Amino acid sequence: MNTRFTLRKALLSFGLCIALAYIAAPSSAFALTVNEVVKDLACPCECPLVLEDCNMTCGLEWKNEVGEMINKGMTKQQIMDYFIDKYGDEARITPAQRIQGKVYQYTRSFDTSDWVLLWAGLIAWILLMFFGIYVGIRKLFFNKSPEA
Repeated sequence: MNTRFTLRKALLSFGLCIALAYIAAPSSAFALTVNEVVKDLACPCECPLVLEDCNMTCGLEWKNEVGEMINKGMTKQQIMDYFIDKYGDEARITPAQRIQGKVYQYTRSFDTSDWVLLWAGLIAWILLMFFGIYVGIRKLFFNKSPEA
């Protein structure tokens, strides 16, 4: 009984140590990447892309600058504030810029919300079509007129 209790205590202690080590260990999954920052910045040139998609020299220079700032330990908000302070609101992707032609995620495919909207719209359209056909056939063939 005493050995069993000690073994249980040892396993519990080992599990707690592993959990604490996992939580305390720095993980690269939480590291800030250049793409996380530049997806919210507009390309400085006149191309219709966000900075994340731009591969022209001006966009690559900004991406390099963002990488250097990340290596210095700056946060995403600090980097965004730096670019907005230095270059003004043109550095930020805004709805007005999207209306004027900046295209967000031009080179990537649908994400989950796009697929959900596509299939929801398709299903709604099919249901409306079947309902319309049902109502039309019912009125055409099963309409009881007082003359009959």
